[in-house]
Amino acid sequence: MGGTEVEVGGPGKREYKKGASGFKRAKRRIGIRIDMTPMVDIAFLLLIFYMVTTVFSAPQAMEISLPPDKDATVPIAESKLLTIRIDEDESLYWNMAREAPEPLEFDSLRALLLRKNEEQAKLVTLIKIAKEARFTRMVDVIDEIQIVERHFKETDPNFSYRFSLTPFSEYDKRVMSEFKQKAGGG
Repeated sequence: MGGTEVEVGGPGKREYKKGASGFKRAKRRIGIRIDMTPMVDIAFLLLIFYMVTTVFSAPQAMEISLPPDKDATVPIAESKLLTIRIDEDESLYWNMAREAPEPLEFDSLRALLLRKNEEQAKLVTLIKIAKEARFTRMVDVIDEIQIVERHFKETDPNFSYRFSLTPFSEYDKRVMSEFKQKAGGG
């Protein structure tokens, strides 16, 4: 029937134990067996319940469109080029075309991207990052770009934010050191 069963010594069998004062009747041992079947049933029901009700999150991946030919170059007018530099200290700097770089707080990056995209149609953003900077800072900047892209897609479904990633070149290192010298000395 299930439940708990109790076994008490055999029928009519008596056991005696020799002690210091003679033979004494041994205490009866009670054997208890617990039927585990209902507990196993409940464990499997809980397991099935949690498997069915759990929401699995899809793996998060970053979508980056790559050109079909890696040697292909796309001409871009300098007036449509916004450069964001991330130096080894993870500080942000921005400039349009060949203007001198200006420091930029990460909190104001989204506002800058929104403003520049409204001012300039088909703006291209070039993200240059120092090799010593953390990878997460670059991901944060790309996240901000995707937020801005979603903002513009609300009004124009065909809008696509154009951006590219590249490491610091010797030119960038020189520009940043000149900027830091001017900022520190002036």
